[in-house]
Amino acid sequence: MFLLQAKTRMSETEATGERWRPIAYVATLIAVAAVVVWYAVGHRAANSADAAAADESVMPLSCAVESQGKLPTLPEASGLALSRRDPNVLWSLNDSGAASVVALSPSGELLSRVRIAGANVNDWEDVSVAPCGNESCLYIADTGNGGGTQRNDVVVYRVREPLPGDRETAPADVFDVAYPDGEDHESDAVFVLKGQLFLITKGHPAVLFAFPRNLTSGTIQTLERIGEIPTAGFPPGTIPRRYRVTDAEASPNGQWVAIRTNDALLIYRSADLLAARTHTLWRTDLRFLSEPRGEGVAISDDGDVYLASERVSEGAASFTHLKCAWGE
Repeated sequence: MFLLQAKTRMSETEATGERWRPIAYVATLIAVAAVVVWYAVGHRAANSADAAAADESVMPLSCAVESQGKLPTLPEASGLALSRRDPNVLWSLNDSGAASVVALSPSGELLSRVRIAGANVNDWEDVSVAPCGNESCLYIADTGNGGGTQRNDVVVYRVREPLPGDRETAPADVFDVAYPDGEDHESDAVFVLKGQLFLITKGHPAVLFAFPRNLTSGTIQTLERIGEIPTAGFPPGTIPRRYRVTDAEASPNGQWVAIRTNDALLIYRSADLLAARTHTLWRTDLRFLSEPRGEGVAISDDGDVYLASERVSEGAASFTHLKCAWGE
């Protein structure tokens, strides 16, 4: 009898457990869902706050046109840089043809062409000027997709900065560098800060890479990913291919970096870029200039900004001098 009662009570207990099991399961699901919703809402608020902070860090850039004219002698102007040896000279280049750089006046007149000894042209895209030791050097970036495809490696030529009257430089130092993890990119923008080269890719997103601080010839070194440059969606209404980065250059004193797309100009504090604070910047819309295809940019210590444009079809390239103001 006792055994029968015990079995009966056990059956009742099991039945009760069976009745409660679905309820416990549903309660568990509700609790998990509540945690997921709380997490998502909290992180969405945080992300919204981050986005708002990023927007607040993008400041307007005020620029006035000093001069604008044609650039008929340089149909494929790629890159622009202020000379450190002569304040009345800017350097530029064509992205194909002879291995030479072009000296321009501050108003865009052709001064001369100087051959870069020991260099080959695949797809030259940029030229930068920076100190190297006790001298000034040109850095010429062969970083384009001359073969019609993106590439895993880039080549940089370094020579002592010539004077416009020179016919040829000394043989160039040649540095081969590859993107990390087998990545493939195209780039039109290389600049130098504190003795180190940096590169910005032309795709979406625009990625900032750092070269090894100690470049070595005869070996392939690897770039380091730093961050992304927020060019997408500015200016509003611009088609995506026109907010790809086409050039970047540091000011002679190394405090500022100018970056441009076809339709926009961005100014960074160098310290912000070096710290990967890529959302703190000044920017302005360049569409009012009606450039054929905006390409090159150079910046002085005092707010002078020089812009070069490639020609389109049978038209002429253009050269523009702006005077810009931004906060300290």
